[in-house]
Amino acid sequence: MPNFEGHTCSWLHLRDTFEALIVNNTTLSNVQKFHNLIASLKNEAKDLINILQITNENFLVAWQLVTQRYNMKRLIAMMHAKHLCQMPQVRKGDASSLRQLINHVSSHINTLQALSLNVPVQDLILNHLVLTTLDPEMQREWELITASRAIIQHQQYWSHSRNQYAKPLSYFRHIIH
Repeated sequence: MPNFEGHTCSWLHLRDTFEALIVNNTTLSNVQKFHNLIASLKNEAKDLINILQITNENFLVAWQLVTQRYNMKRLIAMMHAKHLCQMPQVRKGDASSLRQLINHVSSHINTLQALSLNVPVQDLILNHLVLTTLDPEMQREWELITASRAIIQHQQYWSHSRNQYAKPLSYFRHIIH
């Protein structure tokens, strides 16, 4: 069973493995499932359910808490786009570092494709790059505005933007409605 410490990019691995081996296993009681969940979680993720007593009923509560916190496609996609923008260096003549680069890109692209988003990868990367140029206050505002919405496609950023330069946050609100 994989361990999960709360890192967004490793959530899907834990979720899919845990559901296949534990949640959908009818031979396990909920108490046994809860013990397996506790054993799989570390750090922040484990802290989320530490206050719950290990009971038959609390397994469902614990699993719901964990999935509500980490099962966010938008955040998962944005973290993978961020990692695509942080590529490992390839050293001249070093086949190992070239393989690391290829594996890095492939794993993040494959994960983004597996999310079945209706957004091209280049829009995810552009979204990440635009967000990194905003000051921290505007980033927080953008995250609050878009938290429950889908990822913005790049055409939405730039359409009608000439009239909105003076009011960027009101523009953000406009393009997501």
